[in-house]
Amino acid sequence: MRKKFGNYGIPHTLQRLIDLQNILGDPEQFYLGLNFYLCLGNFRYFNTPSDVIVFGNIGVDGIHYGFLTDYSSVTDLEVAPIVCVCPMDFERPARIVARNLCEFLRVNLTDSELFYNHFQGEDNYLATKEQWIAEAYQPSQSERLVLEKVRRFLMGNLQIPIIDNPYGYVQRIGLERQAKVSIQTQDGIGVITPLSQHEKHIPFLIQNDTYPDLESLQEYLQSSPIASRLALFRDIQLNYLPQDNQELYKIMIDSMFNLELIDEANRLSDDI
Repeated sequence: MRKKFGNYGIPHTLQRLIDLQNILGDPEQFYLGLNFYLCLGNFRYFNTPSDVIVFGNIGVDGIHYGFLTDYSSVTDLEVAPIVCVCPMDFERPARIVARNLCEFLRVNLTDSELFYNHFQGEDNYLATKEQWIAEAYQPSQSERLVLEKVRRFLMGNLQIPIIDNPYGYVQRIGLERQAKVSIQTQDGIGVITPLSQHEKHIPFLIQNDTYPDLESLQEYLQSSPIASRLALFRDIQLNYLPQDNQELYKIMIDSMFNLELIDEANRLSDDI
């Protein structure tokens, strides 16, 4: 787990979730109470962004959650944005869904479907949710006791905020992110590293049906602004599989090492 977190310590809120799972003594009970499994091993997909530290998955379609470090610029994972990665959604697999882990937990307790589904509007979501509730399996007495135990633990050990409108909250988080982005990327996450006054972003064309010229790629990663390089990292990872072009990925990894993005480079190195 040390390698997984790299230069970061395990944040307090996540440590308390680990404590909760130990108290419950069963990952299935944890899932029952929190709608996801803790995932502290090397759980990643090829399109899990290299600057995401995974902490949980829902056990279906590879969908998982993680801390977005924004290429190691976040100082403390306790305040890192939370990303939901849906690896089967190849065009836009990653989405920022919460401002931090505590706020994620609040929405997750009642409206986790907002993280990995798309709805036409709030009315559509509420109607769909009402239908899901009507069709849902009713927990047994023992399961209700687990649910209550989990909720008491969370309220007694963590600062879980009140979020009155989960749908509006998730939409607002997306808008807040876009306001911070300096360069848009094909995956929708973007990069927030600023361009200096004298720098100009000239995008490097990445298409999933054509591999780039590696000499031009190498030159770009040596001479372009740092923000432009970070944006290119995102676009490459979205469009290409590591095993299909290992030379391309090695160029990318070398560039990360040159930028001292050691954790990100190590995560990608494990994939090739």
